[in-house]
Amino acid sequence: MNPTFESIRLAIERRLAIWDGVPVEYDGAQQSPALKAAIEAKQSWVRCTIQHGDSFAPYKGASPGVRRTGLTQFQVFTPERQGSRPAALLADSLAEHFQFYRDAGLELLTASVQRVGPSDGWYQYNCTIPFRAG
Repeated sequence: MNPTFESIRLAIERRLAIWDGVPVEYDGAQQSPALKAAIEAKQSWVRCTIQHGDSFAPYKGASPGVRRTGLTQFQVFTPERQGSRPAALLADSLAEHFQFYRDAGLELLTASVQRVGPSDGWYQYNCTIPFRAG
């Protein structure tokens, strides 16, 4: 069965739901009360965005298969006054939790972590993990 964009999103969100971290904002979804409270209290939180990439048919026949690619992006925000370490530790935790994870045709690859730095009272790190499905 060919992967859908929705099945990819659901698999990534299922995996994130069992991560023992901080409140998460999902792209395009309403903020949870826990997330709103964390942001208002200047506590750590994460934004999850799924960027779909190219889709292609690696084989053809009676029923062509489809492969999809993309990036799972996590923006980690911690209080600026705490410095970079808490953001780096959360980014490392996300990388460890997601890289090389597989779920029903979805495969996440090697994570990359980038230091963004301080901005608007937050310290930010980004964790980016490519995926392929199908």
